[in-house]
Amino acid sequence: MHQIGMFGLLMGAFLVFAAIGVPVFFAMGLAALVFVLLSGGAVPLSVLASSLVQGMDSFAFLAIPFFFLAGELMNTGGITRRLLVFAETLVGHIRGGLSHVAIVASLVFSGVSGSAVADASAIGSSLIPSMKQRGYPAAYAAAVVAAASTMGPIIPPSIAFVVYALVSEVSIGKLFLAGAVPGLLMAVYLLATASLVARRRQFPFSERATLPQFGAALKAALPALLMPVIILGGIVGGVTTPTEAGVVAVLYAVAVGRYLYREITWRQVASITREAMVSSGLILLTIAAAGIFSWLVANLAIGETLATTLKAWTDERWAMLALINVALLLWGLALEPAVALVTLVPVLVPIANAYGIDLVHLGVIVVLNLMIGQLTPPSGVITFLTAQLAGAPLNTVFREALPFTLALIVVLLLVTYVPLLSLWLPGVLIG
Repeated sequence: MHQIGMFGLLMGAFLVFAAIGVPVFFAMGLAALVFVLLSGGAVPLSVLASSLVQGMDSFAFLAIPFFFLAGELMNTGGITRRLLVFAETLVGHIRGGLSHVAIVASLVFSGVSGSAVADASAIGSSLIPSMKQRGYPAAYAAAVVAAASTMGPIIPPSIAFVVYALVSEVSIGKLFLAGAVPGLLMAVYLLATASLVARRRQFPFSERATLPQFGAALKAALPALLMPVIILGGIVGGVTTPTEAGVVAVLYAVAVGRYLYREITWRQVASITREAMVSSGLILLTIAAAGIFSWLVANLAIGETLATTLKAWTDERWAMLALINVALLLWGLALEPAVALVTLVPVLVPIANAYGIDLVHLGVIVVLNLMIGQLTPPSGVITFLTAQLAGAPLNTVFREALPFTLALIVVLLLVTYVPLLSLWLPGVLIG
């Protein structure tokens, strides 16, 4: 119990610093410093410096800025716009057509960016104004785009899975494959929810696309549709590592945007690269600081202590999975996914091992929980972004997002208690 008390001190200090507005990177570092100073010399100060460096000492982390950059290049290079046109020829004729367009477009875009925020920004900036012009309520447009963007970190490739894999020492390739079926399941449930809402509220729809229109849209979008296939095929086939796949994605996005669509200049490529490096740098700083947290948690054996304590309460795996889901949903309400991943996963891994929960399966559960948290207050980063794009009151957007949030919770329960949904594809393709 002493270890749990020390862990409470570490997390309490972090939450206090974060609550008063200290940037997350510094909040984690200061919390670790407070912990070391109060440990009575049990932990040397040199640990702070060494674990900070070790937290970033992995080649695989380079995948994060490359996937960020690929997503931004797709958006600027005209790829996203063509995806939206293609999605509208597929589902625009259904009642509430543009709701379905947002979901289908996000499904495809997720196969490149690996980020919910990138998806929401790319799809939302193009689609939300169109939805408003065609009579959709601004808050609903923001809500459906926000909900659709939660597929970003589930559909492979995924920045969140990269972080989870490196913290838990699980295969990145297996995690990417594990997210494919749950991601498609999310799309199905979101489409069904959008259809029900659209029929009840009599949202507009477009005329059915003719065969020539569909063919033209498919031809224009084909380079974008091939991108996820190239990335995932390279990883699963053993041709590229996840980091190398990120490089391939960037080169492909530049080639398509610059030479095929001719909608991006080298000056824009340089500008987008700078912005992507800053955005990914914020995540990487957090991961570096989390190296300190991970070392302290491992040194205190917090996970093992919790596992022993929880085993005394219940031996039932289903009950522990329910408890993990509740804890993650609550944690996701308060903190960004990257922070939650690096602080909670080192604690959850020993618990999962004690209860025989596959760590690949756990990874999908963790990331899906944290994505649901991004839709709900008080964190709701994705919803904040789309509400701003739509110019809609935040409380109204949260209310409009509620049916989609409930649909995602249903998917979460299916993924949690039917492990085969996550483990079948990695088992077939990797073993």
